Amino acid sequence: MARRPKRVREYFACPHCGADVLAGSKACKACGSDAETGWQDEAEIEYQSLEIPDGWGPENETALPTNAGKRWWVPVIAIVVALLLFALALRVL
Repeated sequence: MARRPKRVREYFACPHCGADVLAGSKACKACGSDAETGWQDEAEIEYQSLEIPDGWGPENETALPTNAGKRWWVPVIAIVVALLLFALALRVL
């Protein structure tokens, strides 16, 4: 009778505590973090560990003001100048 080869277990490092976690596990045995609390990548963890001064976090971001409507006259003047040059060119011919 042939023996079945043993399956190789795959592990990954817990993003919160660095412990080895069996692939497919629901939670880390060392710290208890799970998919609901967030298997986060290292960049997210590093960002969350930064101490950001009050008023500077993403929850306080507002849309930057736009200049839409403030410079409507620039294209209008460009069109008027182009029309004047076109009319001048027609009179010369």
